[in-house]
Amino acid sequence: MIDKKIFFLSGLPRTGSTVLGSILSQNPSVHVTPTSPMYSLLVNTNEHFNLLNEQYTFDYIKISKRVYHSMIEAFYRDIEKPVIFDKHRGWPRNIPAISQYLNKDVRIICTTRPIAEVVTSYIVLADKDPNNFIDEHLKRLGEDINNENRAQLLWEVYLKTSYENMVFGIKEHPDSILLIDYRDLCFRPDEVLKKVYDFCGLENYQHTFKSIENKCAEAKDEAWGLKDLHTIRPELSMKSAYPRAYLSNQTIDYLNSFNDYGNR
Repeated sequence: MIDKKIFFLSGLPRTGSTVLGSILSQNPSVHVTPTSPMYSLLVNTNEHFNLLNEQYTFDYIKISKRVYHSMIEAFYRDIEKPVIFDKHRGWPRNIPAISQYLNKDVRIICTTRPIAEVVTSYIVLADKDPNNFIDEHLKRLGEDINNENRAQLLWEVYLKTSYENMVFGIKEHPDSILLIDYRDLCFRPDEVLKKVYDFCGLENYQHTFKSIENKCAEAKDEAWGLKDLHTIRPELSMKSAYPRAYLSNQTIDYLNSFNDYGNR
């Protein structure tokens, strides 16, 4: 039996999910994970159950549900706090499964930001890290290392799936997703946090936006292939590089054509 309230943190990378999670973690009742393997564990287990169901005779629904609940309970057993926000970019595509196995009243917080700014943010970090995964990927493809190629690769290979997951969730289950804009988080944090608490049906908490401790840091950040990818500033502020200093107008217009998130 799962005795915790489980909510979800998702959206695109480089949109403020780490800082939002760190702020939420100031609440002594709330635990926010770094990027969590729970999503992958459940998806992979579901794939195996589907294969087993083709060959073996057993009560598929009852047993699979029991296994999922056992996995979830075991995964979070050491977390003593009653409220959990599990972070993964895939959650918005699997809302029916969440409803069945984790939390009937699905609540996913998705952080957003103009796509051109997201891409530019990656490029700024790549310029500081000679071994970054973006340029290494371009080298393997035999492509020139320039910002236009970086932008195309980032969008098509590394960002588009997260975007499509979010758009799918918004279109199919709009009541289960709350969009949080990066600018609103930076300039109207009290308003944003109240929206999150109201959306999740939780009692509000007075947060501080100075001396923010990164409680959602990725312990294995080097595995992502880009230094400082999940580093946050101790004081909430917005320092966003200007996309037009890095990308052509054509590329910026193309990337920002996706900013409507499915015309919500």
